[in-house]
Amino acid sequence: MNINLKGELAIMDSMNLKPNYAALGRKYGMDYRTVKKYHNGYEGRPKTRNKKSKLDYYRTEIVDKLKIKRLTVKGVYEFMVKKYGIERIGTYSNFNKYITKNKLKPQKKEGGNPRYEKELGEQAQIDWKEDISISNVYGEIFVINVLHTTLKFSRFSHLDFSIQKRFDDVARGLINSFVKFGGVPKELLFDNMSTVANTQTTPKQPTKAIARMAKDFGFKVRLCKARRPETKGTVEAKNKVIDWIRAYEGEFETIEELAAILETINQDMNITVNQETDMSPAALFYKEKEYLQPLPDKSVIDEYLTPNRYKVTNESLIKYGNSRYSVDPKLIGEEVTVDNLDNKLYIYYNGKLITFHQLNENPVNYREEHYKTLMEGKVNENDMDSIISKNLGMMDRLLETRKINVSPKEAKKSEEALIAYINQSKYGKWIINHYAHLSMNERLTFIKGVNNVLPYVADNENFISHIKFSLKQNICKTIDFDCWVHDYMSADSSEYILTDEGYDVIKQKYQNQINALLEDMRIQHEKEELKDEQRYQEYIKSQPKDTKYILPANEELPFN
Repeated sequence: MNINLKGELAIMDSMNLKPNYAALGRKYGMDYRTVKKYHNGYEGRPKTRNKKSKLDYYRTEIVDKLKIKRLTVKGVYEFMVKKYGIERIGTYSNFNKYITKNKLKPQKKEGGNPRYEKELGEQAQIDWKEDISISNVYGEIFVINVLHTTLKFSRFSHLDFSIQKRFDDVARGLINSFVKFGGVPKELLFDNMSTVANTQTTPKQPTKAIARMAKDFGFKVRLCKARRPETKGTVEAKNKVIDWIRAYEGEFETIEELAAILETINQDMNITVNQETDMSPAALFYKEKEYLQPLPDKSVIDEYLTPNRYKVTNESLIKYGNSRYSVDPKLIGEEVTVDNLDNKLYIYYNGKLITFHQLNENPVNYREEHYKTLMEGKVNENDMDSIISKNLGMMDRLLETRKINVSPKEAKKSEEALIAYINQSKYGKWIINHYAHLSMNERLTFIKGVNNVLPYVADNENFISHIKFSLKQNICKTIDFDCWVHDYMSADSSEYILTDEGYDVIKQKYQNQINALLEDMRIQHEKEELKDEQRYQEYIKSQPKDTKYILPANEELPFN
């Protein structure tokens, strides 16, 4: 109520004056009937309402259920609805508001995080520093991951650079840390990374891959409790130091330089005095390394580091797919492994990333620094740059000079023209190699069958992929009929092999066979519909008599 209005009404009452409600209403911006109510003792709406909730009746039961360990508010709500019905319990939104407003949910007790230590050589803690995005001087962005392994006693650590976060990357990073440490800790403490922890089991268990590695290397796997990263606080605290790498934004050129920067950061981390121990990790590691378990045999290590090996040729190249990619010439004769991610080829030697290439169709791909090292001593130093530039330019143009552009019309001219037409496709190599092993009669059948379609091809790549299918199924004689069936069954016009003219010509040629095919499809469809109806009736019969089952639109029947 307006204080001034209340005061004015009181004065009028003391002077025995009858208030003009309409005039007072206009003066104070309210209805005359509201003024009259205030004059008769109305105090206005209370600032706080004490309206009872229908859930008050169930309050004690709700509180008891919320005390049950790991039972959520949603779980309690579903229980109450099942027991009393949604009409009495109401919506989940209001149920949750009632619990929050009345502070019914038990408060978690924070027990603190006690500090603990481990004996010499007993434990290493492992964690990812994930998806670090950093760009080089050219603005090219690299997204990397760092596997951080820290010995609990000495705080001596190893940072391992990776592009992906698969088990192969974990295994490589762990082995690199063991090699750096000169031995293996008795146990490794991991968080819930999916590559080492199977969180679908209760209690969670190590994955088969990490369990096998633990057996081979002689360590025990320990997993952090869910949502309790503080149990491996040593490595979590040191992970902050990895952010030092962000200072090198725009300060490097190649991924090899970035790996070298990370190695420098790792060295600084191991030398700098640790605040917890008040000693340099390197100093404590000098003592701890004597307590580590010995590394397994080299054959065991190689099994994890080089599962797919590529030998470096005397041209300092490895073959990957249909192309060749360079590495440092000092690795000629050695074996390397590779990763393919985001159309880039990452190459590793002994578990260390050494270079990467953009994947492409060029037959030969040299990095300039690799080619220059390879050419040293073979040409005059003064001519080196011009020769390298000329040779690399020539190799870059190889793909263009070897490209062939043959139309379907030209492909009918000769066997060589047809092979050249097929060779344009990514499926061409397989088809040509298969064709080379056909008998003379089989080759003639193949050529005649393909020639029947060539005048009517709308999509070359789609057609050549169908040639591969026809060779596999040995139906080259009637490949035109098979192409028609493919287009008839295709829902998307972008997948059509034939032109409209070709579709009509081939349909007319095979009209009898097509009619027979469509009739077979109609009969098969009717049989399937009859089976579905029978299965549906059997399902209805199997339900209790009082069950009313209405199948919603577009919903599948609840049986196989």
